[in-house]
Amino acid sequence: MQAVKGMRDFYPEEMRLREWLFQKFRDASLKNGFEFYDAPLVEHEELYIRKAGEEITEQLYTFEDKSERRLALRPEMTPSLARMVIARFRQLPTRLKWATIAQCFRYERMTRGRKREHYQWNLDVLGDDSMYAEVDLLSAAIHALESMEITSGEIRVRLSNRRLLSDVLNALGIPEAQHLTVFMQIDKLGKVEDQVLLEAMEKEGVDQAARIFEVIRLKDMEEVAGVLGESASQSRGLQETRELFSLMEAYGYREYLEFDFSIVRGLAYYTGTVFEFFDAGRGLRAIAGGGRYDTLIENLANQELSEKAQGSISTPAVGFGFGDVVILELLKDLGKLPDLKAGLDLFLIPMGENEKKALLPFLKAARSQGLKADLADGTRLRKM
Repeated sequence: MQAVKGMRDFYPEEMRLREWLFQKFRDASLKNGFEFYDAPLVEHEELYIRKAGEEITEQLYTFEDKSERRLALRPEMTPSLARMVIARFRQLPTRLKWATIAQCFRYERMTRGRKREHYQWNLDVLGDDSMYAEVDLLSAAIHALESMEITSGEIRVRLSNRRLLSDVLNALGIPEAQHLTVFMQIDKLGKVEDQVLLEAMEKEGVDQAARIFEVIRLKDMEEVAGVLGESASQSRGLQETRELFSLMEAYGYREYLEFDFSIVRGLAYYTGTVFEFFDAGRGLRAIAGGGRYDTLIENLANQELSEKAQGSISTPAVGFGFGDVVILELLKDLGKLPDLKAGLDLFLIPMGENEKKALLPFLKAARSQGLKADLADGTRLRKM
């Protein structure tokens, strides 16, 4: 019998590697001031049913329990975090920095670096609408990568801002009601032929689709500012992006960043900064990705609140997910996977059953002192 397609078994050698990676995630989280949390693997299906056009709504592993409730295996962690924050909103500190390493499931087409099950390191900062929250996230991720001996020549952070793109769309005369449609099509760049995306946008009544595709390929932030013209000075998205680059330069990690206006991320709840980590050679899918989701918690809370109370639970938020599958592929490509052996501090070898029993007190003493100790099978050794 084999594991379900797209799922993984972890034999001891794979488990050692997984735990090594998770420890890198944990260390980077803690030294950057994040606290760990967790949530159930199973959530209500409705938590993930949001805007049409999101791939995630088509990739859910769903089922009905014995009480006829519609449930789903979590495909991402952010909605669970939002649910938890809403539940204790009045008791929690105003600013939160939370971390988790969560197993997630998506029924999607498998390619190199993409499984139907993966673990994801999530960091989120809530209650902070400044760009310092983004700095917290990006610097923590880069610290983790550097602890794996990955350099700025091997990894790039492609960064943009949805508010900035909305400002550009407004300048081009695209109605705000069509912005999400544009975002969803842009997110498919490189996965679907441009002509197919253009036709899809035109079918939705989006004017100037070809011009939009020209603009989103601009790699210089100031060229984008030129498209905005006189309205550039009023663009919050442009100001945020300039500030983030400046702060990352002050931190000392500016060399990892590059502006890429085509980064929008495929989830409808993103509102501002969006980013993806890629290997410099672009041979793999995104290693990590995330962004700002300032309205998600308010929108979810409003579904349960009375009309009068709506808007009373609200907090800015930004976060990312960093998958385990892709980074291990990159480390393999770079020749930087560690050679991890099952190590012991002490290995006792008896010459027979009597000696084996006599060694038990020594075995206990060694383990009580914190040593990793084991006892060989004396009978089997004697037969060899």
